[in-house]
Amino acid sequence: LLTPEKAVALLEHNTLNRPLSQIHVERIARQIKGGKWKFNGDTIKVANTGDVLDGQHRLWAVIEARKPVDTIIVYNIERDAFATIDTLRRLRSGADVLALSGVTGYRHLTASALRFLILWQRGILEDFRDPKNRVENSDVEDAYANHPSIVQAVQRATKSRSIVNPGLLGFFYYVLTNRNSELAERMMDTIESPGGFAVSDPFFKLRNYFLSDHTRKKDPIISIALMIKAANAAHREQKMQVLTWKHQGKVVEDFPVLDVG
Repeated sequence: LLTPEKAVALLEHNTLNRPLSQIHVERIARQIKGGKWKFNGDTIKVANTGDVLDGQHRLWAVIEARKPVDTIIVYNIERDAFATIDTLRRLRSGADVLALSGVTGYRHLTASALRFLILWQRGILEDFRDPKNRVENSDVEDAYANHPSIVQAVQRATKSRSIVNPGLLGFFYYVLTNRNSELAERMMDTIESPGGFAVSDPFFKLRNYFLSDHTRKKDPIISIALMIKAANAAHREQKMQVLTWKHQGKVVEDFPVLDVG
């Protein structure tokens, strides 16, 4: 049991003092505070000189979280082994977590959709690039357990992958389906095959946005804002001349609220 007091003692004997990332410390501390820290067999490695070769950020996170965690501490490692630590490790992704949860297809896209769903539920979509709003793999695992049918939404969205990012579209299609399934199907039908829909139809305008300047990557927040505005207008049976979200300039619009209940 690694207590904050034991973490302090280990760090007091540490003379190596590698550069510390406070952002990374806070990221681990949030996992510990939120009860999402899991014993996974990773070790804290201490050299025969007393230096902490691996685990410095975890030690500081335990101190910051003020909560103990279970871990393995390995002592008396040769000091010159430091250069070999973590040099060949492949980082786990959200898709890897979903594979262990039994998802057999569209794992990367589903992980992307789940990350947007988590940000949406937390109300921090606009600030998703802020390091403190990082979505962890454990969050993706929990979200999939609560929303397994998002896989089907992503699968449907892949039909339009030449037009729009399926992970992004799959996320919004899933959200819209749970608010107004008929409207969600209308959106997907329009994006997949616009024949028969008027050029003033909000979802037709949305499709045109995705196709415009197709060589440039679309900002996901702008795309989500426009999907919300299109859905709201379609729900009210409004015709549209232009589909825009004024997020810059002298007159700035708030991020739109989905109102299709």
